[in-house]
Amino acid sequence: MVRLPQWLIVFWPYLLSALVVALWLALLWRRIDHKLEFVIVAFVACTIANMAIEFFCAYLVPLDVAGTPPPDIRNVRLRFLITAAVQAPVALVLGYYIAARTRVDRWQQP
Repeated sequence: MVRLPQWLIVFWPYLLSALVVALWLALLWRRIDHKLEFVIVAFVACTIANMAIEFFCAYLVPLDVAGTPPPDIRNVRLRFLITAAVQAPVALVLGYYIAARTRVDRWQQP
């Protein structure tokens, strides 16, 4: 089984947020008017959303999710994968929504 480095588990919300912001910035470079504002707002919003999801998954996913006692590393990996599977689509949608709202166009017309 692939071994996850400790730093990846710790910094995952920040890394995912940075990757999502970079992805939408690269894809929508010409459409985003206020690029610096987008980077700051999207990074902070995605990080807060990812941390909230991580907080709630810590309560929803049991410590012995792999069927072994809690000190087992498989529990950490499986909980990380479950949390990441929820965080990734939420961060992608939130990042796109913020990117779409940075430009005054048909999205913002009443």
